[in-house]
Amino acid sequence: VWLWTDVDGLMTTDPRILKTAKVIPQLSYDEAIEMAVFGAKGLHPRALEASYYGGIRVRIKNTFNPSAPGTLITSSSINTGTLVKAVLLLRDVAMITVKGATAVGRPGSAARILQSLANAGINVVMISQSASESSISLIVARRLADRAVEAIKRSTDAGMVQKIECEKDVAVVAVVGEGMKGTPGVASRVFGAVAKRGINVRMIAQGSSELNISFVVKESDGVEAVKAIHEDYGLGA
Repeated sequence: VWLWTDVDGLMTTDPRILKTAKVIPQLSYDEAIEMAVFGAKGLHPRALEASYYGGIRVRIKNTFNPSAPGTLITSSSINTGTLVKAVLLLRDVAMITVKGATAVGRPGSAARILQSLANAGINVVMISQSASESSISLIVARRLADRAVEAIKRSTDAGMVQKIECEKDVAVVAVVGEGMKGTPGVASRVFGAVAKRGINVRMIAQGSSELNISFVVKESDGVEAVKAIHEDYGLGA
């Protein structure tokens, strides 16, 4: 299956952020889906569903540059010489933090919050809960942030939530690559590269698949964070 878009393929980052960004020749379905979720230009997650379950190879091609090889998406990835394949920046998001000491050890607290957002038609991009269970942070679309706060307020018991904070000046940075699986020190290197630029990380999430590390920074730091990681892993042309 060929998917025709207006880009030469899936790229190591947004070329508007770094002109050295280059096309990734081949990705696994899982890598491509992760990239699509975090806003990779030219691909929507739903576009890969049928191919993923049917084992159908997909090639991303540019309508305006048909001679370009594009990006091949298959059941397996290829070794590009680096653990990380792409660094993405997701803007127009908000971080909602729900704090409440009475939620500690109380079954269903997080589920109730997530269900309230689902009922309101709000998708949660990222979620992170403190080890003490006294706070939970969520990333949602910025345009839906106020609605999300109201939905949480309506769904929680009186006294369970002490404070709800909503920060709209944030962005999500996502680092994607199958090479990160089971490799020690990846997170340390990622956050080390960001720290060298004086950027503070506000929230971190990593799935059990180890396909991506995503974290939240101030929106004004987003571009610099992407550049730091992209350059540290030598992803540019």
